[in-house]
Amino acid sequence: MLMVVYSGSSPQRISSLLDAHHAAGYTEFRNAHGVGSTGKRDGSRAWPGESTLFVTVVPASQSEELVDTLRAEGPQLPAGERLHVAVLPAIDFF
Repeated sequence: MLMVVYSGSSPQRISSLLDAHHAAGYTEFRNAHGVGSTGKRDGSRAWPGESTLFVTVVPASQSEELVDTLRAEGPQLPAGERLHVAVLPAIDFF
């Protein structure tokens, strides 16, 4: 299972990568707020910015290539945009 946190103005950039790597399905949560190493994102004047969270479950054989693609995407993002990926084990999925 991958949890992808994207902070930027083009979340379709991430959904396009998931589609290109044939992620059979994913869920997208927009307007996520939180705090991280680069500061707070609360969608307000004091703390501008919001994130989009993507969650997908892919087979292990597919996961490595997708993770590599997402890792390569991070440095290509415009200034101020962020991409974080958590790879989590999925014991069961039905």
